[in-house]
Amino acid sequence: MKTSIPCPQCNKAITLQDFEDFSSPFTMKCPHCKAKLKETRVTPFLLLLAVAMIPLFIFLAETVKNYLSGILPVIEKIPTSIVFLGVLYPVYALYERFNGLIMFNKGNLQLKKKQ
Repeated sequence: MKTSIPCPQCNKAITLQDFEDFSSPFTMKCPHCKAKLKETRVTPFLLLLAVAMIPLFIFLAETVKNYLSGILPVIEKIPTSIVFLGVLYPVYALYERFNGLIMFNKGNLQLKKKQ
C-alpha cells in the first residue's frame, strides 16, 4: 500500500492523512502549493457506488428507526436523517474512509485546468 503520492505540480508528498482531510473528492488541493487537483481514474466508479449506497443508507436508517421506536416511542417523531447521523454515522465514516483509500491507492491525480 502506498503511503504518499507526489503532487503533479510541486512533486511534494501528499499523504493519506491529507486525503482524509479533503472535504470532498471534488475540492482537493495540494497542502503544500495549494494547486487544485482532480482525480480521473476512479471517481466515476465511486460516484456510481454512492448512488447505490444512498438507498442502502436510507433503508438501514428506516430499519434502525423502526427497531428503536419499539423501545422508545419518541423516536417515531424524529426525522430519519437525525436517526442516521446519531446511530449510523460510524458506518458512513467507514464508507468515506474506504472511498479515500481507493482514490489514494488506485487514483490518478492531475491538475485542474484554470478556467
